[in-house]
This record gives sequence, C-alpha cells and structure tokens, in this order.
Amino acid sequence: MGLSKAIEKITVPAPAKINLFLAITGRRSDDFHQIQSVISKIDLSDYVTLEKTDLLDEVTCICIGNDSLSGGQNLACAAVRQWRQVTGDRTGVKVTIQKNIPIMAGLGGGSSDAVSALLGLNSLNGNPLCDSELGNIAQELGSDCAFFLTNGLAHVTGRGEDVHNFENKVNVSLNRQRIFIFQPPIGFSTPLLYQRFSEKSSYSEDSWASNRIRSWSKGTIPTIQFLYNDFESVILNKYLFLSPLFKLMEKVHGLSFRVSGSGSCCFCFAQNDTDKESVEQLIKESLGDEAGFWETRINS
Repeated sequence: MGLSKAIEKITVPAPAKINLFLAITGRRSDDFHQIQSVISKIDLSDYVTLEKTDLLDEVTCICIGNDSLSGGQNLACAAVRQWRQVTGDRTGVKVTIQKNIPIMAGLGGGSSDAVSALLGLNSLNGNPLCDSELGNIAQELGSDCAFFLTNGLAHVTGRGEDVHNFENKVNVSLNRQRIFIFQPPIGFSTPLLYQRFSEKSSYSEDSWASNRIRSWSKGTIPTIQFLYNDFESVILNKYLFLSPLFKLMEKVHGLSFRVSGSGSCCFCFAQNDTDKESVEQLIKESLGDEAGFWETRINS
C-alpha cells in the first residue's frame, strides 16, 4: 500500500502573524491597496486536522472554539476546493480547526488556517502539487495567504501576495523574542478601515517604505524604532480608548504597544523578566474581563 493511501488523517499547525511594519502606499486599479509590510509568524497557533471521508467531493468544516466559523464558507474549505480543481482529486475531506487565534484581530488566523489546510491536504495525498503550484492557489485565496507558505519572517508587497524572504541573520536576531498581545472586546473591520484610511489619510511614499525596510534589514535601524503601522492614524482616532491605554502601559510597565495589521489586536516586545500577570491585570482593569491577552514569541 502506498504512503498516500495509508495516511487518512493529518494535523497541521496554523500560526498567527504580526505586522512589524505596514505602509499603505496607494490604491490599485483592482480596488485593492498597495502595501509594503514586514510580517512575522508567532507561536500562537490554530491546529487544522484533515481527514479523508468516503463521500466524493465532500468537504465539511468544524471549528472548535468558534462555531460561527464552522461550515462550507470557511476559507479552509475554499482551499480544499481550489486544490481539487487543480489536481482533479475528488476524495472527501473533513476539516477540523482547533481555534486559538482570535478573529477580526489583525493576526491572519483565517488565512493561516486556509494555507495549513492546503498544505495538509497536499501532504495527505502524496504531495501532487509543487511549491509554485501551491503558491498560485494561496494567492487566489487571499492577500495574506502567500506569506504563510514561507518561513517565519518576510517582506510583502503588492496587495500582500508578493513575498520576499530576508537573510537568515535578520531572522535570527528576532527569533524567540517574547511578545504580549491584547485584544479589546471588539473586532475591527479591515474593509472599513481601508475605506477610512483612503478618505482621511495620505498614502506613504513607496520609496520611503522600501528604504526604511532596507535600512532595518541591514541593522541600521533598531527593531523597536522600526515598528510602524499606517492604520494607526485611523484606528487611534476611531477607537479613542487605545491611546490612553498605550500611554499607561508605557508609564507603568515600560511597554510600547502597536496595532498589528488592521487590528484589533495590539502587541509589544517584552523583556524576559517583565511580569506577565501584572500586565494582564492592567489590561483587564482597563478594558474589562472580556479583553483577550496572550503571551507568545516570534517564530522567524
């Protein structure tokens, strides 16, 4: 019996991401926005399990931890359908997602789940598609998806589908950096924030973004000074509770929080001796017990 026939079930981690740098540099003719961003994977992960079923063309999805994401509309199911379209394979598939990454958070959980489903399905069936073919599917699935096919740290351009890896020394300097993440008890709408940005803010210069990323990658700019997000100009004006909280965290704990992507999650670098419990307590006192809080690490 061949290996692809013997394996009936596989589980693949689906890591979250944070945007260390995000510049919005223009609007494209296809109505997407042009960006330059530096993105890193982190340890916080969902887990995607794929299991073969006996019913041809079947694809089901159960999301443990957030039932609203269960069903055929989940992007992981779209990944299965796209893979089938390319390969012609019709084997039934059950997708089970153990959901740990918050939604509407700027952490890329849905995109990561879809790519992990794509990788798991390909592996489950003997890897019929090569990396470039998987990359083509990922680009069709969504702007963030191509990044999750790469190693843990990358410079992305276009609408996010063009991914460029850094030299290993940059990855090593960031890898295992401790970070804290909090999420207010609300999610932020990415399309709405792009719309507000287009109406109220100026686009960043593409050359400025390129030069800044290049300088950082060469070590000229320390990472803590490199952190940047164009969305903050809109987010901090719309969600007025964030700026005072950022200032309070800086004053009490010396932590500099930034918004990841389009939010609503915010992250900061933390020293290994920073007390997690006291930081979490202050977050909960400020935002309420429904606010989320995570300790994790960069996985570059």
